[in-house]
Amino acid sequence: AAFPAFGSPAFSSFGTPQSKSGGFSANKRSRTASPDVAGGCNQTPSQVQQKIVADLQRLVEHQASEIERLKSEKNAADSSVSELKSSHDKAVNENKILKKAVTIQQERQKQALSELDAARKFKAEAEDRIRKLEQMNLTLRYHLQAQQPPVSNDFMGFSPRPPDVF
Repeated sequence: AAFPAFGSPAFSSFGTPQSKSGGFSANKRSRTASPDVAGGCNQTPSQVQQKIVADLQRLVEHQASEIERLKSEKNAADSSVSELKSSHDKAVNENKILKKAVTIQQERQKQALSELDAARKFKAEAEDRIRKLEQMNLTLRYHLQAQQPPVSNDFMGFSPRPPDVF
């Protein structure tokens, strides 16, 4: 046989030619290759076919196990994605609720600030009015005292007489 058989150690489980050291070999065979690498010249065609069939069966089994492993990984990834999506949706809903709460708090804070500003303005106006009323009251007392006739029994201009001291 001119080509190495699939069952020989020159091929890996994927059917890629390799040298005896495990590395990839060049496209050309060397002239000093051993008979087992060269396909075994003393093997019958039915033995070669049996080796090829066995190698192909191993390859199919390996690929089937690889497919099953990949399917299980895909299922695990799908379940992980669905869990992450549900937790993401939950976080998004919580975020919406929190945003609404923050908006409500900001509105309440603005309302409280406007009420405080109105109260400060009312206090300033009330203090100003109180000051004006006190000033008006003093002015009216002065005018009232100025219009009353003086009392004649004043002692040197003092309205109440100083006490007699002995």
